[in-house]
This record gives sequence, C-alpha cells and structure tokens, in this order.
Amino acid sequence: MHESQHESSHGASSAMCGQATGFPPQVLRQVRGHFYYVDHCPIDGKRIHLNGVGEPLALKAAMQVGAELASLPVPLETDAPGHHIQAMLTTHGWEDLATWLGASSEASHDPLWRAPSTAEGWARVLALALGAAPRGSHVVTTALASAEEMTAIALHARQRALSSATVPVNPLTGRLEVAEYAHCVTPETRVATLVHTCPFTGMRQDVAAIARAIHKVAPACFILVMGEHHAAHAPLTVAHWEVDAYVVGAEAIFCRPRQGFVWLSRRLSLAMRGTPPSSLMAPHSGEEPTALASITEWVAYLDWLGTHFTGPPPRCSRLKAAGDAIQAHEGALLNRLLHGFPEAPATPEASASPTSLWRCGLHGHPRVRVIGAPHALWRDGTVAFDVRGIEAWKVVQWLAATGIAAQLLSSPQAVRALAPFGYKAATRLSVSHYNSEEEIATCLQTLEPLLERPAETRG
Repeated sequence: MHESQHESSHGASSAMCGQATGFPPQVLRQVRGHFYYVDHCPIDGKRIHLNGVGEPLALKAAMQVGAELASLPVPLETDAPGHHIQAMLTTHGWEDLATWLGASSEASHDPLWRAPSTAEGWARVLALALGAAPRGSHVVTTALASAEEMTAIALHARQRALSSATVPVNPLTGRLEVAEYAHCVTPETRVATLVHTCPFTGMRQDVAAIARAIHKVAPACFILVMGEHHAAHAPLTVAHWEVDAYVVGAEAIFCRPRQGFVWLSRRLSLAMRGTPPSSLMAPHSGEEPTALASITEWVAYLDWLGTHFTGPPPRCSRLKAAGDAIQAHEGALLNRLLHGFPEAPATPEASASPTSLWRCGLHGHPRVRVIGAPHALWRDGTVAFDVRGIEAWKVVQWLAATGIAAQLLSSPQAVRALAPFGYKAATRLSVSHYNSEEEIATCLQTLEPLLERPAETRG
C-alpha cells in the first residue's frame, strides 16, 4: 500500500477525538517496562517524559547489548572466536536494518550505508546527489531545510551554475504540500530534498505522493528524504516510495550509540562510480558492532510488539503491525492533547468547566494556538503551540517545575520553521508510544493554572 493510501485510511479514523485506538493497558505496561526511566529521572525524581523528539528514552535491550559488547576483550586476530561473534552481530544488524526499513534486497548494489551521525549521513548524500547533477541543473529544497543544507546547495549553485527553488510550508496545515512541489519542480530539476516529519511541528509529509508528483515532471530527479523524526512512529517501506535516499539515526529509535544510516537507490548508488563520499561507509568496512547490535534489539522489540496485533509469520507482517499500532497509540495520545477529555467525569483535581484545558485540550482553549493542523492526522507524535500572553520559555519552565519534560523551540532552525506561522518561539510536547493517557491528562491539568493567569504585557 502506498503511504498516501495508508495515511488516508488511518488518518480518516483518527482526525476526531477519541477515535484513534491506544494500546490495551496490559500491553502498555509491558511496553513501558522495555525502557529506562519511563516514569522518573534518576536525578530529579518523578517525571513525565513528553520530549520524545529532543530526548528519547533508551531501549533497555539496546543499552544492555552495548554494555555486553563493550566488556568483551578486543579480538587481536581475525580468526579469533571473538572476532567471529562480532562479525556475526554486524551481519545480523545490517539484515535487520534492511528488514525494518523495508529496503530493497537487490544484489546488484549495496543499498545500506552508515555514517558517524545522521547529520553527516545527510550531508554526504546531498553532496553525492548534487555532484551527480549536470551543470546548470535545477535543485528543489524546502523551508524546513537546515542551515547546513542551504549552505551546501548555495555553494554548489555558485560553483556549477545550479538554480534552485524552495517549497514553502503551508501556514494552515504546517505541511509541505504536493501541489507546491509540483509548482517548484521543472524538467531540469535533478535534486529534490524532503523532510519526512518536521521535528518542530510534528507534521508529516506524504512522501509517496510528493515523489510521484516530482517524477511526473522530472523523471531523472534524485529525491532525498530525511527520515530521522519519522522512523520511530510508523512502518517504513522506503523501497516502494520511489525515492533515492532515506536517512535515519539510531538515537531516534531509542538506541545507542549515535549512528547515522543511509538507504540508497540503485541509480544513486551508481552515481558514486565506485568511490563513495568520505564518511559514508559500506557494510562490513571495519565497523564496531555496538550500533548494529542495538538495531537488532530494536527490530526484535518491534517483532515482540507486533505479536500483540497480528498472527504468525512472516516477520515483516509483525513489524508492520507494530508500526501501525505505534502510530495508532500516539494518534490517540495526540487527540487527547488536542481535544482533551470532554467525556470524562469531573474529579476534585480537574475543573468541571467545559472550557478547562483538561476538558477541551490545547486546540479548544481560547488562549492557545496549535501550530499546524488542529488534529492528529499527519502528525508524528508532536504538538507545538503558543500561549497568548505567556512566553514559551515560561511555559516550558512551568512544566519542568512540575516534573514534565517539554521542549522550548527557539533555535535558529526552529525560528525558520515557525516563521510561516508568525512565531519566533513555541512550546513543543512530543509523545512516544511509551506514554499513557494518564500522563497526557496530568500535563493538561498542570498547564491549567498557568493559563488562568492574566496575559503579560511586554515592556
């Protein structure tokens, strides 16, 4: 199923409050048991983690396998038993990575590569695609591009007479729209970049539909996708999206250590001409096994989770079922954040007023503006919002003082992403599939007293 078809079927059921389905309670308890510090900080005490984009928790199994590998003696000879075990772990890791990504199994090229970090992997893929574009070609980037990406494109543009266009963010939906890509692409477009999910607003793009729109006008265009902030939220089928590169990072899927991974299409692999860019390393080129072993643990965890939502093998069906369940659970949490708990009976701790934040959610409160579309459709676990009359840093500080981890969006890249909406800063709450509805209710109840304060005047 194409992503756009999947989104329409899933999203139609999750746009209204309460229709998305979360994990059964017993499954959620087991899920939470797979992560470190899911309900507290070892330094600060009890805490609700609603900063999954900025500081995702660590999967226990991924950390434990890393510690076990770090404790082993270093094999000095290639025929030593320890060397054989580590080589086997890396082989399994690459196989599991390919299965999780839904990557092509073609034997004609190496589709998977690694880099020291996600950012480094993205930089090298971008350089590869730009270097393969003929002189005088056209490049399409987006308003969500990092400063490093814009600088790299500008440098190539000066050196090789490239022209460029920028796809804007729709200020009503918070997304990069298919129609805007179609408007910016020309027959001379040879490179187009795409952020699968915006880390600041949480809005997800329809990769499959955008790729089809680009190739309809520019069949030879290389389409590069940054998938770092989408990978942990839904199933992946990169080989079916008609794109040429997909970049992810181990830290975004609760693994350690940090490592970037890249999937390349066959035609972009051929552009290397046998010489990959520096810092882009092929499988089995002297890597340490820790990062790949942690990928194996992540895939095994998804396999376990998928058994609660589907039947027997094949394994890929369980991985897809796990991804679908994660997306549905996070959609249910987002619906609560956005629309509250209007059907719940009043409690002494929560206001019974229909305009209370606990009952109406962020979207329904008169002082709150949600950035992007005011529903869970096309959102990957994240809501960014502004409170009229209260600066964003004070909202984040208020939540932190009450044991809730949120994120202040005020970096230069965040400011660029928020500019179409008219803001220079915002508060971000980002859920993961280990969060619960009770934590969302606590967050809304915690914010209620702050929102009852009078608006501040700026001097």
